[in-house]
Amino acid sequence: MNKLHIALLASASALMLGTGGVQAGSDVSHNWNAENEVAAMRIFREKYESLGGTWAETTFPDTEQSIASTKTRIIGGDPPMALQSTLGGTSQNFAKSGLLADVSAVADAENWDARLPAGLAATAKHDGKYVSAPVFVDVINWMYTNNDVLAEAGVEPPNTFDEFMASLPVLKDAGKTPIAIGGDPWQIAILFDHVILAAGGDELYDGVMSGDADMVASEDMLHAFEMMGELRGYTDEGSAGRSWNDTASLLIAGDGAYFFMGPWAAGAFSDMGEEGGSWSCRLTPWDTSLTAVADGFQFIAGGSAEDAAAQALFASAVMDPETQIAAARAKGTLPAVVGADADDFEGCPAKAVAAMQTGNTITHWNGRASEIGTAVKDTLAAFWSSDMSPADAHAMFIGMMPK
Repeated sequence: MNKLHIALLASASALMLGTGGVQAGSDVSHNWNAENEVAAMRIFREKYESLGGTWAETTFPDTEQSIASTKTRIIGGDPPMALQSTLGGTSQNFAKSGLLADVSAVADAENWDARLPAGLAATAKHDGKYVSAPVFVDVINWMYTNNDVLAEAGVEPPNTFDEFMASLPVLKDAGKTPIAIGGDPWQIAILFDHVILAAGGDELYDGVMSGDADMVASEDMLHAFEMMGELRGYTDEGSAGRSWNDTASLLIAGDGAYFFMGPWAAGAFSDMGEEGGSWSCRLTPWDTSLTAVADGFQFIAGGSAEDAAAQALFASAVMDPETQIAAARAKGTLPAVVGADADDFEGCPAKAVAAMQTGNTITHWNGRASEIGTAVKDTLAAFWSSDMSPADAHAMFIGMMPK
């Protein structure tokens, strides 16, 4: 248990002893703000309200701010009912600190074990008890392109990393921003996902994100940093501090060519027409691997029967198969529950369904231990915005990875 776990657990325990139990809030803390994300949340909300729940929400620009707020609210004795986040490192941190509620009663009654693939069911549990509800499976390694921008510059959509690299100076000379990227560390880290796959495929990616010391220190990983270093000259000066949805606007406006982002970005391009026309999404064509992570809701521990009843009701709402599949279609991603028909999807999600039948799915760093994600993001943030050498960045990464 790390210092954060100990501090949160001690604070929560003290509050419970001093107040007779921390009262869970009735709101859902989340960062689903894009149009397609709002539509998905609306579907969950309507199902919850149809079961008798009273809806309240607190929204944030990104997951990290939502998580930070939840930690503060736990310490302050006013936690939300549920926290939307990726499941894995973050949810396990909360669970290990004793800060998540056991919703196994509703999970057992509704047989969630049968509704979820075994891997996702395990992600949602701690010590064999359900403490969260997976609702979506996000395949992260998407490359979005403005096809009109590429065509104007005489560039064909790249099918290899070498073709991608060769296209960058051509696009830059044409007055375009070859790589549209925001300044958040997690955005830079998502670009790095593609670079690692190009450098060593799924074996390198899975090994590094599993904390394999030999893989982390390997020449292939050094090469990944060298490749990443070459990309620094192909973005724009306004990238620092820019949100992902504002960055997507560069492609929509015809200024940007490539954008590396998860499936939540697809909805931003709806005004450009159907996918495959002026814009397209492609899983990185230089590797058959899919980096994936479960997204869902953590149930924050509360102190009253009313809190537990509200959480059970919300858990039942978001794990209803028909509701979850409808929300996945609205969001443009894949449902966590089994039984979805590929014919029910189109565009990017349909491509993901097809790719998952033949490609190798590996867990994204955001679904790993939180220390892994921190090492990736902090190293990339320092490297991308400076003249740090690839060798120094690699050394920094090695030093930051958990031993």
